[in-house]
Amino acid sequence: MRVEEFLAERDHVLVAFDGPIAELPPAGSVADRLRVLVAEGGLSREVRRTDDPFEVLAHAAEIGPATARAVYAQLCRIEHELVAFAEVAPGVRGALAAITRAGTHITAVTGLDPEAARTFLVLHGLSDVVRHVVGRAGPDGAGLPPAPDLVALAVHERAFPVGSCAFVGGTGPDLAAARAAGVEALRYRRAPDAADRVTPPNPWFDALSAPTKR
Repeated sequence: MRVEEFLAERDHVLVAFDGPIAELPPAGSVADRLRVLVAEGGLSREVRRTDDPFEVLAHAAEIGPATARAVYAQLCRIEHELVAFAEVAPGVRGALAAITRAGTHITAVTGLDPEAARTFLVLHGLSDVVRHVVGRAGPDGAGLPPAPDLVALAVHERAFPVGSCAFVGGTGPDLAAARAAGVEALRYRRAPDAADRVTPPNPWFDALSAPTKR
């Protein structure tokens, strides 16, 4: 069975935002941009060296709630900046439209601020096919992939049986999270020349692997 047929037969397809929907520009060191907000008074060796913005957020929470809110707001601003310069994955509009014509519901799943993802979908004309977004709810990174929390939440919120769902993701942690949640997963791996293809199949479908079993 072709992947497009497999997806069209699902009741609910969850799609990772970063990669399969939006191609984000390089972020540089987000942790560096957050660290400057908490550098006064000195930082531990771990916080000075980390590339994980959630470790900086955890340090900000130790300073106090006002600092934690300020640093988290800055993280969200950085994510909105990145999304503003993101490009649409090749073929994604036509692919997702074809899936929804079969009656399948589509949810975008993201570890970013969900409002950033919603803005991207509206600006690029995708909000009519991707009508639901599940994303990070706050500054705690513990529930992000490879933890299954976001995938499980997306399944639960739409109330479809797990066996009728599928997940499309472009990274190992995303796919691991889907499998941990009991959802069949397809890897999205864009070929280097996908943007130049002008003949069928749709380059988005062509970038998908066969589903891996739960």
